[in-house]
This record gives sequence, C-alpha cells and structure tokens, in this order.
Amino acid sequence: MLTIPVRDRENNPTGEVEVKASVFDRNVKRTLLHEAVVHYQASQRQGTHKTKTRAEVSGGGRKPWRQKGTGRARVGSTRNPIWRKGGIAFGPQPRDYSYRLGSKKQRHALQMALTVKQRDQQIVVVDTLQVEVAKTKEVAKMLADLGLEGKTLIYDSSSNEGLARAARNLPGVSVSQDFGLNVYDLLLHDWLLISREGIERLSEVLQ
Repeated sequence: MLTIPVRDRENNPTGEVEVKASVFDRNVKRTLLHEAVVHYQASQRQGTHKTKTRAEVSGGGRKPWRQKGTGRARVGSTRNPIWRKGGIAFGPQPRDYSYRLGSKKQRHALQMALTVKQRDQQIVVVDTLQVEVAKTKEVAKMLADLGLEGKTLIYDSSSNEGLARAARNLPGVSVSQDFGLNVYDLLLHDWLLISREGIERLSEVLQ
C-alpha cells in the first residue's frame, strides 16, 4: 500500500489516503504510454477531409475533341486528374481513424500515467470537490489556495455538473468525471486535482 496526503480546500493537511501500489507505483514503459497517447489522438480525429474525384468535379461532360485525326493525344474529359481544374486522383476521403487498443494495455497505460504523476508529486488530493455555488471565482480561489499554477486536470469520480460548469471558463483547467480519465490528459496537464473519493475509486477499479 502507498499513502498520499489529503488536504482541505485551504491547503491544510487533514490526513492521508491509502492507494494500491500496483496502480500508483509501478514500472513505467514509455513505449506503452506513447501507444496510448497515439490511440487517443487517433480516436479524436474527425476524418472529414475530402477532395473531389473526376466523377464529382463539375463540368467535363463533353469529349473535348474527336478520338482520331487531330494529331493530339486522345482524351475523354477535361476533368481528368492531369488537366487543370480536373479531379484529384488519390486525395483524402472521409474515414474513421480510430482503432482498437486492448483493455489491458489501456489499463496499464493509465496506471503508468498515474505513477508518473505520483512520483513527480503532481497529485493533489482534497476532501471533496463538491461546490455549493457553480461560480468560476470559487474554483479559481480553490486552485490559488492550493498553489496550483499551470495546466490543471480536475477529476471527480461522481457526476459534478456544478464543478464542470464553474471551471470551464478557466484557462488551462479541464474537468474529467466518472470514467473519462485518460492517459493523454494526465500527461498533458501539470497537476491532477482529485477528490478523496475519486482516488480511492481509481485505486480499486484500476488494480
């Protein structure tokens, strides 16, 4: 077992929380972290790029000149790919870039990302992240009191719409809830701000 200190919103120590060493203190493989990041980025691609083929370009319905007898090369349409204003022969077409990454690999990569944060002392655990009033200034004050500067990822294990609404206007601050935590966001942000309930749940689910 591994212990991580717990604070209140005013940055006063309130105790410790025990987490599984298999989740927060395991061997880190950079190649697996890279694979998980590439997998996440691929799944986020829209894949809506599109160029027109010779069948989709307007015009070119009439044969420019007769097949034989002109001395020029034979051609059937002014919209073939080698002509100006012609279609694109091998241009990009709409596609799905996502692919499957094994569930074990995803879980191990998430464990490694949490291990990196824990070893760099970039995990801040607070008693609760529930906000009574969904005000941006309340979340900004909490981050300032905790001394969190730079990009901060806030994670709560339960749905917390007030927190998400209050933090979305803060630059460099992102909120992840339920099972929305991913390797890319963990490595992108400088800090992980998490509730006591959230870190206990991660420790149980990811072991």
